[in-house]
Formats: sequence, structure tokens, C-alpha cells
Amino acid sequence: MIQLKEITQENYKACVKITVDKEQEKFVAPNWYSLLEAKFEKDRKAFGLYNEEEMIGFIMFSYYLADEDYGKDSWWIERYMIASPYQNKGFGTKGLQQSLTWFTEHFPAEDLRISAVEGNQIAQDLYEKLGFVVTGEKVEDEIVLLKTAE
Repeated sequence: MIQLKEITQENYKACVKITVDKEQEKFVAPNWYSLLEAKFEKDRKAFGLYNEEEMIGFIMFSYYLADEDYGKDSWWIERYMIASPYQNKGFGTKGLQQSLTWFTEHFPAEDLRISAVEGNQIAQDLYEKLGFVVTGEKVEDEIVLLKTAE
């Protein structure tokens, strides 16, 4: 079973080491950058995704007040990645399902958004399979998907 574990002093180096394939780098920021954001910007929640004791992925939830980029106060999955050796084994789906469970338990009345680089159909299909719906909006040229609170 996939577990979320908060990124701490004990596991941040393992998080920095996990990466996606070279051709996927255009779709997601490196984990070291996400960890800097989580440390120095408010309302960021960063987790390693673990299969048993092995970190296989990373997720970061972020809360943004409305601004010129997006006109609504909103929670986002700002980063989501599965390390390349663990892709195409069901971990992407299981990790996102577990992450959505965590979010719903902690923020039950909140909608959640995620974005996908146009052309990253694998990611968009995964998000839609788990209940996100394309909104027709774009942020920084990425497609916005929404999962409404239940």
C-alpha cells in the first residue's frame, strides 16, 4: 500500500535523488526546487510517496490566494511525480488515490485543482480517471483540472 510521509530532515535527500526520465523533465519541476518552495513559501505541504519503505514519488499540495494568474483562492496539487523506475506499474494511480484521500481527510470542504502541460496526455488521463474534470481554464499555458469537494 502506498503511504504519504512528510518530507523532513530524514528523507529530503532521498526525495532529491528520485527523478523522472529525461523526456519527462519538461512536465515537472525537479524535486529539489519543490522542496525549496515548500520550505520558503507558505501553505505548501510536501510528501514522499512510499511503497513499503522505498520512496517512489513526490507530491506537493499548495494553497494560493487569488491573483493575476488565477482569480480564485484555491488548493492545488502543484507537483506530482513517480520516479522513472516505478512508472507503468500502477503506482501513479495508487499514489494519487492515496494523496486524494489524505487531502479529503484534512480539507473535506475544499475543491482541488491540478494542471497538466498540454500534450501530457498520460497525466491528463490519470487525473480524469480519478475524478478531475477539465475546466477550460489555463494557468501558465497549462490545462487546469478540478476535483470538487464531495
